[in-house]
Amino acid sequence: MTCSQLQGVVSARHWISNLLHTYVDFADRKDVDGAVGLLASARVSFPGTGFDHPDDAEKFFAELWKSPVAHRHDVSNLVVLAGSGPRVWKAHAHYTRWVFEPDPSVHTLGEYTMVVDERDWSIIELAVTRTWTRS
Repeated sequence: MTCSQLQGVVSARHWISNLLHTYVDFADRKDVDGAVGLLASARVSFPGTGFDHPDDAEKFFAELWKSPVAHRHDVSNLVVLAGSGPRVWKAHAHYTRWVFEPDPSVHTLGEYTMVVDERDWSIIELAVTRTWTRS
């Protein structure tokens, strides 16, 4: 890997980490408007649901975060790789979702997969999976 290629990977990891943590911040605060601003143009999929049209984003996030119970996501194991085309990156990370009822407890273990366009550092796709959810 050349120095220039390495700089490209480092830059991509920085931008993608910021995008992912921005989304997680919106999720933790249940900020529908923030999530719509970040992801309305993306294809978003969660187990059994999602959207791929900007007009559906607000309803999707309002439904996703309608519970009044506070929660927090911790993200780890971020891996960033070159994507399937030029100036496209793919990222994968684990997450742990805590709920506060009132004490914190682990509720969900899952993964985020993102496809990002480096031309404007926008998220093209976000797929959320759930490996385990507390019953």
